[in-house]
Amino acid sequence: MNRTLRLLLPVVLLLAGFASAQAQISVSLSLKRRLYIHHEPILATVSITNQMGRDIVLEDTEQLPWFGFQINGADNTVVPPRNPDYALDPYELKAGATVQRTVNLNELYALGEFGIFRARATIHLSGLGKFFSSRPVAFEVTDGTLLWKQTAGVPQGLPGGGTMRTYSMLSHHVGDYKMLYVRVEDREQGRIYCTHQLGRLIEGQPPQAQFDAANNLYVLQLVGQRSHTLTKISPDGEFLGRTNYSAPKSRPYFRKLADGTLQIVGGRREVAVAQNAETAPPAKLSDRPAGLPKD
Repeated sequence: MNRTLRLLLPVVLLLAGFASAQAQISVSLSLKRRLYIHHEPILATVSITNQMGRDIVLEDTEQLPWFGFQINGADNTVVPPRNPDYALDPYELKAGATVQRTVNLNELYALGEFGIFRARATIHLSGLGKFFSSRPVAFEVTDGTLLWKQTAGVPQGLPGGGTMRTYSMLSHHVGDYKMLYVRVEDREQGRIYCTHQLGRLIEGQPPQAQFDAANNLYVLQLVGQRSHTLTKISPDGEFLGRTNYSAPKSRPYFRKLADGTLQIVGGRREVAVAQNAETAPPAKLSDRPAGLPKD
């Protein structure tokens, strides 16, 4: 692929126009909300409808991918893709059919700054040499309030053994609620492994954090009356599970055993908490169906 032409794609779009008046391909873009914490997954859902009256094949050319975004930041600056040479599988779209996919903009584009951004989803139809685009959607990236931070090493024998990880718990307002986040990063390498949203943060009982022998992070937080949730995060930012505990008499707490394993004292284990679209870990790019961008 031609790296220079791909980097100039937003300029090409501006010169060519975002869609023809006939709107042979309808493109829409939606985000679940407009405010995000720094490095949090920004899940964008794109819908593409074929109104050409015939089947079409969406496919890359040597110069341009068929699927992408134009994202602009402050002063209309263009946010570059993390990998300008990503490849896409061809996708056959039947006449009148609609395909809908969700991608993480933070994985595809270098949204490393705070501020307000505007995003458009763009489709290039190589057979016509035209671009079709969604309406712009605005969103803002800010950072949360630091509640707790600790640095711990990755044990030898594990991926990244011997390197250091900085774990942080942050709070951030989402709508009417204050939410709890966990971030894992390698500050020496400048790498962010995750920023997971763990759920609503209830005032009066701050969340508890503890490490096991492998330096997996466990977070115990109050989520309702006499109800607590335990979340496990690996040194590489992987979401390793969530369990609900009831505590009818007292506040539960961690007890670390001699072998490094953890126990919850004062709580009774219940059925695992069901995940929803806001709290579930985002799908990896490698998990996406054919026809979507891949790093």
